Amino acid sequence: MTAQRRLGIVTLVIMLGLAAWSWRILRQGASDESSVRQTPTARAPASNLPKALAVHTQARGPIPADPTNRFADDARAVALGERLFLDESFSASGTVSCATCHDPDRAFTDGQRVARGEGMGTRNTPTILGAARRRWFTWDGRADTIWSQAAEPIEQPTEHAFDRTRFAVAIRDDPGVRRLWEAACGALPAALDAVPKGLAARPALADGGEGDAMAQSWAQLSAEQRAAIDLVFSASMKALGAFQRTLDMPLSAFDRWADAVGQGTVSMDDETAGGIITPAARRGWLLFAGKANCIQCHGGREFTDGEFHNLGLPGPDGRLGGDPGRRGAIARLKTDPFSSAGVFSDDPDGAEARLVRSLKDDPETWGQFRTPSLRGVALTAPYMHDGRFATLPEVIAFYDTLEGAIALDHHREAVLQPLGLTAPERDDLEAFLRALSPERLPGVLESAR
Repeated sequence: MTAQRRLGIVTLVIMLGLAAWSWRILRQGASDESSVRQTPTARAPASNLPKALAVHTQARGPIPADPTNRFADDARAVALGERLFLDESFSASGTVSCATCHDPDRAFTDGQRVARGEGMGTRNTPTILGAARRRWFTWDGRADTIWSQAAEPIEQPTEHAFDRTRFAVAIRDDPGVRRLWEAACGALPAALDAVPKGLAARPALADGGEGDAMAQSWAQLSAEQRAAIDLVFSASMKALGAFQRTLDMPLSAFDRWADAVGQGTVSMDDETAGGIITPAARRGWLLFAGKANCIQCHGGREFTDGEFHNLGLPGPDGRLGGDPGRRGAIARLKTDPFSSAGVFSDDPDGAEARLVRSLKDDPETWGQFRTPSLRGVALTAPYMHDGRFATLPEVIAFYDTLEGAIALDHHREAVLQPLGLTAPERDDLEAFLRALSPERLPGVLESAR
């Protein structure tokens, strides 16, 4: 082999070695860069955070499934439910819809002390934003699913003052609504065809209110006609429930701050809160979870324990109020055909139904009302089950002093004690509650414009 040829081979070997070495270096660099890009910011271990805050660093779960409603997540049922929600023709005067009290422009409340439909009610209108996350509905929990809650207002004299028979016939006779109903629920039952238009008929009201003539008319319908009306009415309530399941309460600035703390990008001890919430709101949270102990009833991801409590609020005459709250609701719930355990439920033997059947109608529940979520609370004034407090400062002042609360021995919540807050601490608590406002709200529904 000539010297020139040996030199060429050596040169080739050296060049191949250099190429391989360069490829390894480039590959290692790319791998290191990719590793940096793909490694998420480490979250602060939950064990290093107070439990009250740690729960808010976790991802918020989805809307729970509703096995009692076979239409719960059907887009066609949602479309029907939205139409029914906004339609004023399903009321005695033709001027009241679900949106009358649950106004999309008011965070789905009405801003009134007590609800006003065809008449004046006795309780405040709660928002339905995030309602699908609740276990119980209405202030006293007499409904246990979002769709069963929708049934009562249609037939209540102070709300829609309507009845299921005219409701079903109106769907039958309105081509647009009928088309939506049949797309979601199937063909209307044939027995509905012979029900006369304008007939006001329904079963007797659970509370024995006005409407005996309607109950008599209901009894005169054939069994097939009553079954057809009930089918249309119950399916329509499930469509209303499907629509309301789409109205979740969005997250807030507080959630962004808690997430930043959980990720370790903001320290919980940073008095500026990383500029995500105000320093006052951060101080308010520390009070809320600490000295004020609001988390006793308003803890958890949704700021509620979902249960019922008696605050000892006096009635208009300054004495113990006459509203029995939970005490008057359990018996009604257990006999409600629209409950999860009722004949119209799609899961009458499920866990929810078993819970309803196990409830005890205990005298201890007198005067208890459901703990509402505090998400979006700044948007839903006035406050309490009877709307007695017009502003958040009034609510905070009550819990701070318990002024006017009636001592009910073992009936009142033992956890309630005067807080002894300073004026700046009250302001900080209010700032925190305002930081729970959603950063965006479901816009005014297109069909409502």
